[in-house]
Amino acid sequence: MINLKNKSIVVTGGTKGIGIEIVKSFLKQNTNVYILARQKPKRIIQAKGNKAVFIECDIRNIDSLDNATKEIKNLSKSIDVLINNAGGAPMANALNVSNKFHEAIIDFNLSAPLNVSQRFARIMMKQKTVSNIINISSVTATRPTPGSAAYGAAKGGLVNLTKTLAVEWAPKIKVNSIIVGYIETENSIVHYGSKKEINKVAKTIPMKRMGKPEDIANACMFFASDLANWITGAALEVHGGGEKPSYLEVAKPK
Repeated sequence: MINLKNKSIVVTGGTKGIGIEIVKSFLKQNTNVYILARQKPKRIIQAKGNKAVFIECDIRNIDSLDNATKEIKNLSKSIDVLINNAGGAPMANALNVSNKFHEAIIDFNLSAPLNVSQRFARIMMKQKTVSNIINISSVTATRPTPGSAAYGAAKGGLVNLTKTLAVEWAPKIKVNSIIVGYIETENSIVHYGSKKEINKVAKTIPMKRMGKPEDIANACMFFASDLANWITGAALEVHGGGEKPSYLEVAKPK
């Protein structure tokens, strides 16, 4: 039911983690995928005989972004889907870190996706078909997360930005967001400490497992497909059911 053949897809930060799985999933659909990232992958990213095109770009740098946008415009007849996947932040105590730290986190996770969206939207608006922008947000957007003050605020802002742009750019461009839960990637051991700790976290999730990058990739393909023709401004929670209320651990309601 999903047919994306020959569509052109742009993915920011598509060389590792969730991003690389998004890229591979779209390649399997016989699409043309362009990756915007700062560092070139060690190997060409490919799937089902289709190869992604890497374009070096720091999305936080306007000149770099403008150059990458022009390059993709010259390479592709159209831009059908933009996925703002690049993002992230280290854990930090909001009381102790510098103003520059906060500004850098917000720039990377909120301002940069807005700037990327603006540039590709200018191309999309001139196309005959309806295009898609998909913003990758986080559960930190919807609940307090100590150690992630600036990051959570930026991701919350990204959800609001999604809803605003969906109205502003309709009906030519559909804009949706995905609120991502706990996902197990190659960096999970670094973040959680060990496989044992990852398993402990998994037990707190109603679905009893950590998410996989392909779970997020599948959600992206849904939004990009005809199945989501009338969906825009949505914030889809892909988190395995979220988290149980903490009071259930200390109280025994009847």
